[in-house]
Amino acid sequence: MSRSDDEDSNMYGDQDDENSLGHNSDEEGEEIGYGRKTANIGSDDDDEEEEEEEDEEEARKVAEGFIVDDEDSDASADQVAVRRKKRKKVEDYDDDLDEEDLDLLEENTGIKLSRTTGPKLKRLKRGREEISREDTNRVDNIFSDDEQEEDALREDSPIRDTNRRRDDYETEYDDGRARYRQRDAYDDMGDFIADEDDDDDDLNEVLGERAQPRYEDARRGRGKANKDMLNILPEGISEDVLVDMYDIFGDGGDYEWAQYEDEETEANRDREPQLADIFEPSELAERMMTEEDEEIRLRDVPERLQMRYEGVKKTFEPATNEQVQEEGNWIARIMARQRGLEPVSEQFTSAVTYVVSFFTREFLEVPHIKDHRRDFFTEVDRETGTSKEILSEKDLWEIYDLDFKYQSFVDRRQALQDFIHKCHIQQDEYVNTMMSRVEKVEEISDLTDYINLKFTKQINEMQQQTRGPKRPMNKSLFELSQTSRISEFLSRFGITAKQFGSNYMEGNRRHFPEDLMVDPIVEAEMYVDASFPDPHKVLKAVRSVLAQEISYDPQVRKAMRKDWELYATVSVKPTEKGYTVIDELHAMHPFKFIKEKPISAFNDGQFLHILKGETDNLLNITISIEGYPAWFNRIAEFYISDGFSDSVQQWNDQRKEIIEQALKEHLMPLMSKYVREKLRVEAQEAICQASFTNLYNKIDVGPFRGPESHFKSPLPRVVTVSSGSGTNKDPIVAVFVNQRGKIVDQMEVPNLKDERYWKEMSDFIKSKKPNVLGVAGYNADTRRVIKHMQTMLGEINQSQEHNGFSRMDMVVVDDEASRLYKNSRRAQEEFPDHSETMRYCISLARRLQSPVLEYVGLGRDLLAIRHHDLQYLVPEDVLYFFLERALISVVNDLGFDINAAIESPYLANALQYVCGFGPRKSQSILKKIEATGELESRTALVLRKLTPANTFMNCASYLRIHGIDGADILDDTRIHPQDYDLARKMAADALEIDEDEMDDYASKVAVVTRVIKEYPDKLNDLILDDYAVVLRRQYNAPKRQILEHIKLELQGPYHDRRHRYSRPTTEETFIMVTGETRQSLSEGYIIPAMVVAVRAKIANCVLDSGLEGMIYIDNASDDRIMNISDVLQVGQTINCKVLRIDREKFMVDLSCKASDTKPGSDYQLRRLPEDPYYDRVEETKEYEQHRASRRKQARSKRVIKHPLFRPFNHRQAEEYLSTRQRGDLVIRPSSHGYDHIAITWKVDEDVYQHVDVVEIKNKNDPNAPARLKIGNQMFEDLDELIVTYVEAVARKVEEIMAHPKYHPGGIDNLNKYLTDLTHANPKMSAYGFCQSEKPGYFDLGFKLNLRGPPMRWVVRVLPDGYRLRDVSYPQVDDLINGFKRIQHTEAQKHKKRSMPSSRY
Repeated sequence: MSRSDDEDSNMYGDQDDENSLGHNSDEEGEEIGYGRKTANIGSDDDDEEEEEEEDEEEARKVAEGFIVDDEDSDASADQVAVRRKKRKKVEDYDDDLDEEDLDLLEENTGIKLSRTTGPKLKRLKRGREEISREDTNRVDNIFSDDEQEEDALREDSPIRDTNRRRDDYETEYDDGRARYRQRDAYDDMGDFIADEDDDDDDLNEVLGERAQPRYEDARRGRGKANKDMLNILPEGISEDVLVDMYDIFGDGGDYEWAQYEDEETEANRDREPQLADIFEPSELAERMMTEEDEEIRLRDVPERLQMRYEGVKKTFEPATNEQVQEEGNWIARIMARQRGLEPVSEQFTSAVTYVVSFFTREFLEVPHIKDHRRDFFTEVDRETGTSKEILSEKDLWEIYDLDFKYQSFVDRRQALQDFIHKCHIQQDEYVNTMMSRVEKVEEISDLTDYINLKFTKQINEMQQQTRGPKRPMNKSLFELSQTSRISEFLSRFGITAKQFGSNYMEGNRRHFPEDLMVDPIVEAEMYVDASFPDPHKVLKAVRSVLAQEISYDPQVRKAMRKDWELYATVSVKPTEKGYTVIDELHAMHPFKFIKEKPISAFNDGQFLHILKGETDNLLNITISIEGYPAWFNRIAEFYISDGFSDSVQQWNDQRKEIIEQALKEHLMPLMSKYVREKLRVEAQEAICQASFTNLYNKIDVGPFRGPESHFKSPLPRVVTVSSGSGTNKDPIVAVFVNQRGKIVDQMEVPNLKDERYWKEMSDFIKSKKPNVLGVAGYNADTRRVIKHMQTMLGEINQSQEHNGFSRMDMVVVDDEASRLYKNSRRAQEEFPDHSETMRYCISLARRLQSPVLEYVGLGRDLLAIRHHDLQYLVPEDVLYFFLERALISVVNDLGFDINAAIESPYLANALQYVCGFGPRKSQSILKKIEATGELESRTALVLRKLTPANTFMNCASYLRIHGIDGADILDDTRIHPQDYDLARKMAADALEIDEDEMDDYASKVAVVTRVIKEYPDKLNDLILDDYAVVLRRQYNAPKRQILEHIKLELQGPYHDRRHRYSRPTTEETFIMVTGETRQSLSEGYIIPAMVVAVRAKIANCVLDSGLEGMIYIDNASDDRIMNISDVLQVGQTINCKVLRIDREKFMVDLSCKASDTKPGSDYQLRRLPEDPYYDRVEETKEYEQHRASRRKQARSKRVIKHPLFRPFNHRQAEEYLSTRQRGDLVIRPSSHGYDHIAITWKVDEDVYQHVDVVEIKNKNDPNAPARLKIGNQMFEDLDELIVTYVEAVARKVEEIMAHPKYHPGGIDNLNKYLTDLTHANPKMSAYGFCQSEKPGYFDLGFKLNLRGPPMRWVVRVLPDGYRLRDVSYPQVDDLINGFKRIQHTEAQKHKKRSMPSSRY
């Protein structure tokens, strides 16, 4: 092989010296090809001398084609080469061997090569090393049959002789190789057998046979014992035994085939390396280098139109007129139905059909249709001359989406038609009628279900013929009914399911049932058989069959689907988990309880949020229909009879049962599923559309314009400043971008507190003379930089007023795109030497110059930006599809300078959104232009074969050719090249120049240039309406809107359609700096804050967002304090109430008073507004039931490890203690909650006290045992509580009940005793004790005299005594003495008040 060939063969770098299959044989460089296994040549005698062995070894290596250096010729290499010979097939010589070559081989190898002629045998060559550039064509066709025929005719060919000689050589080579390999030390019997197999394999390959039959023959012959094996085995083993061994254990060759490579593996090894061999599939897909990507690049269809059908085989053949008309009518009906415009007007249908034609026949994208096909969906008022859009840009995108849905619908319909033909049921009139009326995918499913129900026999026959999937063997009730007697009974119920469907669909009763004079049960007795032996079972079976027929009828389903679209409602209730998880501040609380909300009221993404709640097991969704009883009666009227006899009523009752069964078992679940899916899709589209609008409003904005700037002014000069995270270690960075978008200069200073650094920053800004200063940062600490820059800018503007410079403006920049850019791979490749903060500032400056260009480079990172609160519920691919539309619309409105993009990857990012392109096509055209030179005109796209026809039609008017000498000025307008002649004609008419004077290209360009630059107003004098009439006749197409479009472009080429820049409001600035919205921070909210500094009267705080807060001493405590440090310390985190927010100064006034920060006091402010259909009545009812259930469940589940614990309620506890002694007790669950315990103890017969015990858990240590609390008393455990409280109280009760003054029987009995006692002793006071109505309390009753009324004071029993009038007494006698003292004191007071006053 020549050196050049060798270098060419290794251009991919995947072949090493071991794979080299040839070497230079002589000085002339003639190529001699050797197969890898041609080296197995050795001596017949194993006892030859060492020198001969070395010669043979060298000969073997030469014959193998190895170039062996001394340092590489070790034993290990020999062994590797030998092992490889087992796996590789014998390879051939080069076709150009002659007699001299064969002589040279004989001399070097010591083998006599036969010169006899033989059959021509073609053998496989290895590697590209043996293929020279001159032999490429012959080698490429080495396996072709044509070549064999040609060679057979050329008997005098030297190649034929060479092949014959080669065959003889192979025979000797195989024998020599076998003899040589017997000498290898590592070889054994298995290797020897494998070598023989290899020889057979070589022959099979030469003969063009596959190796697999050889192994099959070997398997078939395994039953016979091998004679050689008998010689190896011990004596005494017969051949029969050996055969049995073969049958049981095999011969060890079951998996011998795995040692060999098949032809496919061999072919893959020998082919040239492909990209798939070098890169991982994921890398190829990421770099868009797969075969599918290349097909998309080459196909002359816009890339986005192709990507819609990714994964689907789509031919992209232009649609026929009939297909366009059908699709146009289909889409127009859907759009009109959604807008309530039925019946559809002819004008609307025509406009939609034209747009469909542009998509499916001309393969145009929405921006092109919007700009250059506007005449087809715009009407002009002939009287006023004003234009009115029939379809808006939003409508065009909707048609674009519906076009894709229609293709899916057509595919499903065609599949069903094919299925019908296969089953031979196309003659069924009803099926054909329904097939012609289908308009939705759901209706195709309906008809499919109907066919599967009605034509089971035909489907089974078809599947048996085609060996398709088998249907279930068990027959359904419907199939059984067809073969039993009840099939005759079905018709006795009146109209069929088809007739009922016709009545229901048309809304009137065209078909009526015939009334029978006998009762249904009597009639059913006539159809009793073995399958249905009872008349009731007959009726039940018939009702089930008829209900199923009705449910599967396509007309019934279609009519019912319309009803549910109008009257379906959605109800929502929380699950068991939802009751606790969804609190008042939860995002799902607004729809926690919804009652019968009409589906027409769902016009946002709320239903998707509800489905999320259902997925999380928080909500239950019920879809039903409004006014079910009335609706049921209405549809039942289409099935029942109008008769009034008893038998007719009984038949009608049966019919109503059929309808109800059809609804409950079949139709209502189906309709519920349909409505659920419909609402899900609509909610998803609503979120996507809102996200599109949000992004569009951000990017459809022009560059920064100050108050003195004009709309046509160039890009502003921008300086952006940021401190990044804003910490003390972060420097303050400034970047300057000039009016051409170039990053000219940058600087950074450690801080702005030092006067030296302040001056450096000020001088930098002064020297650049920017139009605007942009500021932003990663967090709320940016407010410090904003304050510094406001002060600095004020000083600069004041110092430059006398110089006549315009005032510099300062704005806070929205940094959502910059945050994603600063650490992206794109930023690191574009600015590898810049810091993260500096790249961040560059992005901020670009955002002020052209917002859309900052977003086009984000790609799928757009999904990381928050466009909608519920966007996380939408699949990313679907959301990204809508976000791309915003970029497409703005980029095409703005135009794209393709020559500038060659030099700037930053600008090149936008090309993929130009009409007709995509990431693959844009990548391809940029490489072509970069290779062939800048684009001098739009027509060069076609002349230089850069774009095919459809792509050119889409993109031409959006590619701007700017700043090229001699370029046509129209190439820098939105006018399409196909309308250049119209533009030139209009320019000439405006200047009143005849066409004869514009006889060459230069004069035409000059006229247009003159109109654009000098006389644009003269275009207003043209009567475009008359011109449009002429063009309509000439082109047979409307041109009025095109003429208006050309006029506007000639008057202002590529005028900026974007909205003028507007300064962010104070509210927007506050959100950009702090991230706090009205929903997260507002007056009255209670929020956490950390105290960072405390002075005498003020405490400085920081909120979670980094915002600064102030607490004045008046708002620090409800008590009067002299110093704020008395209640607040540095580092303390406290809850504060927001009193006031100063959004201009980024300051918040806070209060930490206990009265202001009560838990839950801000719930009313934070709560999201409830849904209009929120059901508070149901919420209260359900909540009370749930609460009672939880209490009951908590009591039943609560278990306390104590011998006195019983799982009782209070009644059960009292019943249990009724037979016990006084003072006995039980511990039981409490109804107050899981953290309460109840102790019930027996005070007296039928008197029980229930003591509420509260468990207090340690907040700092959740594992610590809970303490117990009764009132203000604390106990460590239950035993302590029982001894020191319950039993102590019981003892005190026993003491008072044992006192002589105690009288059982209650207060009435005590009063009677006291009255009797005072009657006996009128001047004597009487008193006594009795039990109070409240267990654990006693009444101290007394009567002061006979005339005095009975009175009583309440005595409370305590563990350590008795309490009377807030005074405690340890013993009963002390209590009585205390009572007497109180009475004596009060008597003395009463006596003094009753005595007359003394006069002096």
